[in-house]
Order: sequence, then C-alpha cells, then structure tokens
Amino acid sequence: MTPVRLAFLWHMHQPPYREPETGAYLMPWVRLHATRAYHDMAWMLERHPGVRCTVNFTPVLLEQLEDYAQGTAQDRLLELSARPPADLGAEDRQQILRSFFMVGWETNVKPLPRYWELLQKRGRELRGVDLARLAHSFGDQELQDLQALFNLAWMGFAAQADEPAVRALREKGRGYTRADVDALLEVQRRIAAGVVPRWRALQDRGQVELSTTPYYHPILPLLCDTDAAHRALPGIPLPPRFAHPEDARWHVREAIAAHARRFGRPPAGMWPAEGSVSPEALEILASEGVGWAASDEGVLLQSLPAAAPRLRSVYRPWRVAAGAGREVRMLFRDRALSDVIGFTYAKVPARDAVADFTAHVRAVADAWARDGQPGAPTLGVFLDGENAWEHYPSSGHEFLDRLYDALERSDRVQTVTLSEATAAAEGPPIARVHTGSWIEASFRIWIGHREDREAWAALGRVRDALAQAEERGEVPAERLARARQHLYAAEASDWYWWYGEDFTTEQAAEFDALFRAHVNRAALLCGVDPPPETQAPIKRAGAPAPGALEAKPLREPVMLLTPTLDGRETTYFEWQGAGLYRPGQHRGSMYGGAQAFHVLRFGFDLAALYLRLDPAESAARAAEVATHVRVSVRSRDGQRWVDFPLEPDGAPRPGAWRGQALGRLAFAQVAELELPFAALGLAPGDRVDLAVHALRGEVEVERLPRYGYLALTVPDQDFERIHWRV
Repeated sequence: MTPVRLAFLWHMHQPPYREPETGAYLMPWVRLHATRAYHDMAWMLERHPGVRCTVNFTPVLLEQLEDYAQGTAQDRLLELSARPPADLGAEDRQQILRSFFMVGWETNVKPLPRYWELLQKRGRELRGVDLARLAHSFGDQELQDLQALFNLAWMGFAAQADEPAVRALREKGRGYTRADVDALLEVQRRIAAGVVPRWRALQDRGQVELSTTPYYHPILPLLCDTDAAHRALPGIPLPPRFAHPEDARWHVREAIAAHARRFGRPPAGMWPAEGSVSPEALEILASEGVGWAASDEGVLLQSLPAAAPRLRSVYRPWRVAAGAGREVRMLFRDRALSDVIGFTYAKVPARDAVADFTAHVRAVADAWARDGQPGAPTLGVFLDGENAWEHYPSSGHEFLDRLYDALERSDRVQTVTLSEATAAAEGPPIARVHTGSWIEASFRIWIGHREDREAWAALGRVRDALAQAEERGEVPAERLARARQHLYAAEASDWYWWYGEDFTTEQAAEFDALFRAHVNRAALLCGVDPPPETQAPIKRAGAPAPGALEAKPLREPVMLLTPTLDGRETTYFEWQGAGLYRPGQHRGSMYGGAQAFHVLRFGFDLAALYLRLDPAESAARAAEVATHVRVSVRSRDGQRWVDFPLEPDGAPRPGAWRGQALGRLAFAQVAELELPFAALGLAPGDRVDLAVHALRGEVEVERLPRYGYLALTVPDQDFERIHWRV
C-alpha cells in the first residue's frame, strides 16, 4: 500500500509587543516561548531526522527574537527579574505577585515544590485581595525565588537537557541567589540567539521547509477589502469600508524579503494569517511569487460544489485560480486531527494520544482505498507550534518523541513538506476560492463584534489621513514612513482576536493599549488628531474569567418541556423555553473549534433532564469526530458520568453509568438525550452542575461548556408559575 503523505505545518507567531512611544516590550512572550517552543521543536526534530515537516515563522516574531538575542529588548517582567528584591518598590513587588505565576499551574508550577508553595501563599484568585498587604508579607528571599522559578518554569525540555545551569537550578529548588537568576537570564538570551541558526541548519540539511506569513500577521482579505466579510456572513454589520490591497501587498513582499535575509533563501510558500484567503488575496500571493498556500478544510468545502465528498476533497492538494493566468497550489488541513494536538492530547497519556493520532491517519488511508481512489491520500495537519506545549506534561517531550518515533518507523506514513505535498496537485483548478479563515470559514472573529468595528473604523480614519497627507505633501516623507509602519503594525490580526466576547485573556488591556498606541502615533505623525475611537479603551471589561466554576448560558430554561426523543426537530416548538449555550462564549487564547457540536440546549420536565446537541457541520461529521458523549452531572451527593454512543441513525440507545443502563440518546439530525431525575438520585430543588464531553475513544475532543459547569435546579410544580412571562 502506498504510504499516506502526512504534511505537518507548525506555525510560530507572536504579535508586535513593542510599545510605540517608549520602545519597551509590554509582554514577555517572545522571550519565554524562545526557551520552550522554538528551541524544543528544533531539538526534537534534530533527534528524529526521518521526520520531514514545514515550520512557519512570522517576520514580526523573528524581528523581536533578534532584539532579545542582541540584548536590546527589555520587557517589564525581564526588568523585574533582573533587579534585586531589595531594590524593588511596592508596585514592583505587587507586579511580581500578579505576573510571575503566568504559566500552566498543573504542568509547570506543581512539579517545582517551592513554586507551588509560593503559589499557595499568594493564592489562586486575586480578585478582592489587598495586593499591597499581600506583597508586604513576601520577604526578599521569597521574591528572589519567584524571579528564578518563573523563568525556570518557562525552560522547555531542550534547555533542561542541554543546559547544565538549568538542570542544576531545578535540582536546587529554593534559596536562589542573584547569580542564579542572572545565569538563567543569560541562558534565555543565548537560546534566543540560537533559534534562527538552529532552524536554518534544519532547512539546509533538507529536513525542514521554512515558510512565512504576511509581515505583521494581518487578515489579508480584510486588508484588500473589509466588505469581503459579507461573502461568508451576508448580514453581519461592518465598519466603514477599508480597502487597501497595496497594504496587503506590502505585508507579503516584505515578509518574503525578511525571510530570505534570515534564512538564505525566499520561502516557497506562505501560511496566510489564520488560514485566511480570498480570490484577491491569492492573486497578490501569486503575483509576488508565492508557490503554495494553505488553509482549513471548511474553506475548501465551501469552495467546491455542495455535493463534493469530503474524503476525496480534503485529502489531496489543489490548484487554485489566483488572477489572470496564475495559480497557487494549496493543501487544506484536517481540522479535527490538527485541533486534537493543539487542544486535547495534552490531557491524554502520550502513548494513547499517539495511538489515536496514528489510528486516525490509517483510517483515512483505509477509507481512501475503499473509495477506490488512486495512490494515497495527502493529509495536512496545520496548527500553532508554540502555545499548546505549556499544557503538556514536560512541555510535550514524551508526546512529540513518541509521535515522531512512530512516524519514522511506520511503513504506512511518509512525512512531507508543504512544497512536496502540493507538488502533485493536478486536475482542474478551483475557479474561485471561498473567502474565509480556519475559524468558521469566515472572518467573524476579527470583524464581527462592536469592538472590532470600532478598531477598524479607527484604523480606517488614520489610513485615510495618511493618504491625504501624502497627496498634500505637507508632512516630511520620513514622518509619513514612520506613520505607515505604525499602521502596518495596527493591521495585525492579533488585536482584533481579543476584541469581542469570544476570547479572554488577563492581558486584554495591554493588547488594546498597544493597538490604540500604534493608531494614535500614526495619526500624530500624519499631523492629525487621533481618532475618537482610540481615546478610551476599546476593550470592555467584565469578560468571564476562564476556569470559573459556573459558566453562563445565553439563555436559562423558562418552561417545562418534554421533547420527542428521535434525534430530529420534530416540531418548531419542541425545545421552546430551553436553556441555550454556545461554546464561542468562553474560549481561551487558542481556539479549539466546535469540532462535533456547536450548540447545547438544555431543559426538563418534572421527571427528567433533556439535552440537545446540534452538530457543527453534519451528523455524519460529528460521528466521525466523536464516538460517544459523556454527560457529567454533579450534585451534593457526588458526581455521575453517563456515556452515550453516537450512532446517527435516530434509534434511541441507552446510556451507561458504572455498567448500568441510565437514560437514552437518539442521534439523527441532532442528538437528543434524556436523563431521569430519579435515576440520578435528584429531587426537586436540588442544584445540579452539568457538562457534556464529546470523546473519540477516551480522547476528549470537545467540552461544553469549555470551562466550568452549567448550573440548574431540579424543577418542582411551581417552576412555570415562577418563570411565567407576559
């Protein structure tokens, strides 16, 4: 059997953290990811020379790495790490307590006993805490230990293996000296300086293809024309039109030039930021010499006739029309397989995760053969190459080692670069690519919220001011060139990611401040007043904190209901009055996607709890992604986990808890399930916490809600009277 062609693309990116006025870095993530992801991923590939892949570096990330390598970058947490505690002021000491636990607690703090001890002293929740009083209770040695441990916790497995100082300081555990902290900071600088040479060596020996992204990581189609967002979302409100394809071309052209300077050759292809493509964006890529691009399967399937089978469509490269007489070769990622690495396997034993991954790859190959397709499929796995590893034990060492080892030994899988994967594109080209991204095949995340629209409006005002200043010729060219650079930075996708309700971060205020600072600085350089939208924070406070015990639904149940358990919307009114939860409300910094289901409805009559899960794409696709659902029900008497198989034939099937039948589920167009209160040991008035897990085998691929639980109370005879509305 011809081996499956497996094409990994690991995407490495950080937004521009340098504050326009002072030049200081507001956030430390370039520096800290350098000692884990960028270093670790190269180290692991060096030890598995049989694995080929593509690694994508954004120019704005590499620019900042160079600053750290040269010692010219200074972020606030680096400054606080370098100062003796005796020299720290009261606000400095409070900042250390706020910020020096910003790392995964279970995987990175708990393994270091002293770090865990200091976390317990500080407390896990700072809301309502008198931080000044708390900081006063920390002595100089405790703060110095925190300075060491925070930077130590961000050292990945490669640094622990290769750096004697890192190993020795982990073993030391506590009582760190100034010399210890200084040694750690020097290791950081040295590792940052080695990132580009290390990856260039992997490129030069032919194992890794290095690619890039438009310079500041903008959503290229929206720079070409924000009105293009209406193609996927016709009714969505949009900001005043922003249409500057010349800016999009600059980002592409400068990215190619910057990549060639650093790696000795121009990139053959590009990962467009967020997998975002449009006919206009592809035309720019092709005209600038970009040979291949990549995106998500959702974009592909909406570029093809509705009847196009997923198997034959997703697992092959394509030629895509890109303007008059030009084409770009493209591969589209297997969404579920990409996302389980980024969002799921961290919680699964490495052996089981690798077995699940390789089984999925073999299943694609088997399905391809059964379908009578010639040769072997080409499978794209594209994902963030840095953020996930913070959540894996030992920064993902065992998972990556086992995965690469399994792929090297397999005679059914051949790992290839994106250039190799797309070289075999044949057949008629896709005449017009769908305009969308890897999230929902649209641009809702970056332009679909009121805050997004305010940001785009501000950007557009100043972009128009720049054009007018150039036309009048009254502002020196050097000032206008600086203004243009600030606007290019403000076009980065990252600012718009955090606007709106979809994602939460403790540093939302810093992201908002950076965006507004770039726009305001550009306005002043153009000789105009900053736009009104940037004179106060665009980001609204009060977003729910990830990890909160109770997740808030969009709607609470207000009526008793008793649906027909047939897996279909039997009548329009069947679920009227149900509670409603959408997973988009509480996503973290990495978007896992609604891989199986995208809506959860919940309600009850006096006898049972009822849940309805709506597939994100189709029932058949949901059943591919997940083999069963597990309902977690918590009450004062304990917790029960009831498992239901997912068979999309509409037949009611029993659930199981501890080997006993409990409840029923029917799955056809939707999944509808019933859990009798009596069987759960629940009585009227009991409080219940609820979560639904979608699993493939024992691998969790999705959780609704993503964090915490939905809370409800078992109804009594007075429920409808109390909740009655005119």
